[in-house]
Amino acid sequence: METVYATFEDAEKVLLKEDEDTLRIIFTRHGRTHLNADRIFQPWTPEGDQLSPEGVTSARNLGKKLNNISIKKIYSSDWHRVIHTAQLINEERNQPLHEILISRGLRDFNFGELCGLSVTEADRLFPELTELRAKSLYKFKAPGGDIFFDFYNGKKKELIRILSENSKGNILVVSHAYVTKCLIMAALDLTLEEYANKINIMNTSLSIVELKGRRIPGRLLVLNYK
Repeated sequence: METVYATFEDAEKVLLKEDEDTLRIIFTRHGRTHLNADRIFQPWTPEGDQLSPEGVTSARNLGKKLNNISIKKIYSSDWHRVIHTAQLINEERNQPLHEILISRGLRDFNFGELCGLSVTEADRLFPELTELRAKSLYKFKAPGGDIFFDFYNGKKKELIRILSENSKGNILVVSHAYVTKCLIMAALDLTLEEYANKINIMNTSLSIVELKGRRIPGRLLVLNYK
């Protein structure tokens, strides 16, 4: 899985022009939160955790980086940390959009009983899940929470819905790490077994997929660029 461009700056010239029948999806993860910094599994609630000062700054910086790019729509998870990130990005753009499209379909993975635990605590209490998360994520089932395989299929449906609403130009999708991972795999038609553990998404990183005629698989322009 190779990217066409090494950096966002290399890809920027492509994003600046609108090609007929070509859709480009810019994916990003929400800004960093206090729980991200402490490596704690986020609570599965819409309110969740707030952006840290670092998270606010990085979201604003991302908006400035995108300020010359024409973005037709911004989609956001309906959880606070993501909506806040999307709002900050939009505010910093030269031509902010009047509306951010909020979608329940972009909600985060539910880690069930792991929510509120640090990664260290989770590894101690659920040692059998540690290796699954690290090496075989496609088999992972959170105790009392989501099954990764089913979660992926749900996000694939959400991607198809978003594609049905857009045919050309650039759109921005702001969500969560696992959500972004699944959307990229679905857009590129990658197998879960091979790629679920290979794609890692940092806070406010940029990944870009280009689709001709909304056809899957698309091509990966940039992945997880900070």
